[in-house]
Amino acid sequence: MLEWGLMVGVMTVVAVVVDSPEFGGGLAAEADQVAVGRNGGVDDGVDSLERWLPEVEMVCVYGGVCRKRHQHHQMQSRSQTVSLMRDLYDGAKSLGRRRSTASLSSSVSPITSSSTNQEHPNFADDQHLTLRGICQAHVPDHILHRVEEVGYFTPTEIQRQALPVLFSGRDCILHAQTGSGKTLAYLLLVYSVINTQRSAVQALIVVPTRELGMQVAKVARMLAAKSDQSVLDNKPCTVMALLDGGTLKRQKSWLKAEPPTIIVGTLGSLCQMLEKQMIKLESMRVLVIDEVDFMFHSSNQVSSLRKLLISYSSISNRQTIFASASIPQHRRFLYDCIQQKWTKTDVVHIHANPVQPMPACLLHRFLICSRSERHSALLSLLQSDAPQSAIIFVNEQSEKSKKAGNAPATNVVIDVLKNSHEGSHEILLLEEKINFNSRAASFSELRQGGSYILVATDIAGRGVDLPDTTHIYNFDLPKDAVHYLHRAGRTGRKPFSESKCVVTSIITLEERFVLQKYENELMFLCEELFL
Repeated sequence: MLEWGLMVGVMTVVAVVVDSPEFGGGLAAEADQVAVGRNGGVDDGVDSLERWLPEVEMVCVYGGVCRKRHQHHQMQSRSQTVSLMRDLYDGAKSLGRRRSTASLSSSVSPITSSSTNQEHPNFADDQHLTLRGICQAHVPDHILHRVEEVGYFTPTEIQRQALPVLFSGRDCILHAQTGSGKTLAYLLLVYSVINTQRSAVQALIVVPTRELGMQVAKVARMLAAKSDQSVLDNKPCTVMALLDGGTLKRQKSWLKAEPPTIIVGTLGSLCQMLEKQMIKLESMRVLVIDEVDFMFHSSNQVSSLRKLLISYSSISNRQTIFASASIPQHRRFLYDCIQQKWTKTDVVHIHANPVQPMPACLLHRFLICSRSERHSALLSLLQSDAPQSAIIFVNEQSEKSKKAGNAPATNVVIDVLKNSHEGSHEILLLEEKINFNSRAASFSELRQGGSYILVATDIAGRGVDLPDTTHIYNFDLPKDAVHYLHRAGRTGRKPFSESKCVVTSIITLEERFVLQKYENELMFLCEELFL
């Protein structure tokens, strides 16, 4: 039975906490808390509500009225949950100005913004602003000209919200969908603060993989290229890629001769150079940690990352930017950023579109078959879908499978495709265990255009930008919802495109409840496909 009660103060909060067997073992889908005060203030009731949430299956506070539903009640369907979340969120927006907050302690109150937050004075509240309009007072004109040359005129939601805050000098956590423009947002900040006349490292961008590093460095160099004769006399901005897998001899010679303005690097190579004092960060203005949740959850990188954040540089001398499409328990992470002194205390968490973690252009499907039928099912899907280009995700080989002498699943899929697939696609492999030169060659071939089918492990799921990918196939179900989100995010990446892209999971009947759990956590609906 539903119980109704009045909330203290005038506020609107939307939150969902479900733990029901119908939802495949549990759902903790959190919508950012949004508080609306008559005078723009934030009600203290948020803290008490957070303490109350574990006792409740669902809490919906709408227009000052609270409805709670105890755990023994179950929702009729997952689609009702998704619909309810979005309806309530849209309703909250219509009430007027909104302000999100993460009240972490009595002494620490960083700002958490959600999708159309305009309470903070730095947020761009004009929906019709162009990128140039937001950036022209901060970013050199030749950089903006390059941005427009490649077709970027209108800011994405994360850029519209984040850029004014970034230009104000605040530390930020950029939390938005895959392909939403986070990379361009932090690069525009970098170019707004660097001084190419200074011979020093002024910006450091840390990435988890070589492939993502190559991609970010390419975009940074593209933006730095000067086509205007009037600025050719000025010293150019230099961008160094310091990535795992190389000998680093060329980079060492470069560093001895003259430091680059911007370094894009993986942690292993960066820390190697820092320990040898080949890189000095005294003049660093901006530190960016891309795919930050991956970096902190990779056990072999955590200690190096902490050292970079605390020992090799100081928060008082730099602006720190964290970016990812997935930051689980982001309120806790925000708290840790301040307590561990990774960021300043006024850090801003900007969460664009929190009730829709994945792009709306994606169509999610699943096909149920036995494990022995998966290869034939994959071939049938490729034939019926006729994708322009596709990525087939396969899980890493387990230790048990290795000891049994089994061939890696990636190799088996490659062989099946080369022997039986009738399309004209270029078939390529990308996985962590192959050497860096082979990985670079595969990535280079993908960039040259033409139709391709890339068979990959989750190394391709983080930040790799292949805009021509129209279809994703999960040959193996990802191990959790975060991996599903990043795999799905490899498609639907053409800015402002309305074209539908497809994500298809090939699963067994026993795996259906796992996929349902991902649907609940990421708030999407998956259609069953029959061949």
